[in-house]
Amino acid sequence: MAAAVSSGAGAAASSPKVKLSDGLVQNLAVGKVYRDHKGPVTGMDFTYDGQHLVSSGEDNSVYIYSCEKASRVRHLRCEKYGVGLIRFLHNDRDCAVAASRSETDNLLKYWDFHDNKYLRLFRAHTARVTSVSPHPYEDLFLSGSEDRSVLLWDIRQDKPTAKINGQGQTIASFDQQGLVFAASVGQPKLHLFDTRNYAKGEFTSFDLRAHLKGDAVAQSVQFSPCGKYLLVRTASQLILVDAFDGEMICEYPVQDAKGASPGSAVPVPGFSPDSQYVISGVAGGDVCVWSTTNARLVHRLEGHTALATRASFSPTHALVVTAAETLAWWIPDTASGTQ
Repeated sequence: MAAAVSSGAGAAASSPKVKLSDGLVQNLAVGKVYRDHKGPVTGMDFTYDGQHLVSSGEDNSVYIYSCEKASRVRHLRCEKYGVGLIRFLHNDRDCAVAASRSETDNLLKYWDFHDNKYLRLFRAHTARVTSVSPHPYEDLFLSGSEDRSVLLWDIRQDKPTAKINGQGQTIASFDQQGLVFAASVGQPKLHLFDTRNYAKGEFTSFDLRAHLKGDAVAQSVQFSPCGKYLLVRTASQLILVDAFDGEMICEYPVQDAKGASPGSAVPVPGFSPDSQYVISGVAGGDVCVWSTTNARLVHRLEGHTALATRASFSPTHALVVTAAETLAWWIPDTASGTQ
């Protein structure tokens, strides 16, 4: 079976945008495994059209893969600054914003992969960058940091265009329309801003203390593609809240797997492109796919031997990629039955 799945990886990824279903998700099986990174993966992202995937790692390497051919097409190095988070820009397959991993230079790089050069270096953060969120259609991006600030950047300018001060580690994310962004600024709260009128301050905020254990703060925040939900990850919880009133809809059992190791990286979850499913690595190495609005387990992807800190659905194809000790590509196993 493995050989049949592997040989079909390129064909499955190149099909037009598919409608996901429980049957298709339950048939996901490993189609390809990459062992390129010699250490933990720090960032991963698809291009807007799902044609390419980029991964970055603690080994100071960046790899670019063709999803059409299910093959590695580029290997870049960044010895001087290292590479942490990495995100493609909204309309570009060849350029990304990457955060450094240097303890002295907490900068962001506007990186042209085609020419392998930095088009701009963004220097303002004074501590590790904790989030990068490109605007879905404008040349803007948000960054959060351990320096207690959220910054809004225009890729054509060296200096940030706006700054939001917080009380602790910050993260920020645009919604899929780019009209609103959410920020967590060191407290168990979410603050929502109008992208066009951020100078007026937040237009609403959601206090999450009733839903979070202890003094937990968000490690990642994402809007669903449909715009109705916000996915909030803390060190020990993964919850879904209503994007309009902040009420909790459900909680996903991320700690129900065997042996969560203290101090391990917090997995970054994600939505499927149709907002039907939520995916995340859980303790023990498995990756779970749940039904978004009721946390029903749809499928458990088994095979990683370490915590999968990245798990993403392709925006356009029947493809899931997970990153742990290896980079695993999961596609529907057409030999196993109904999709």
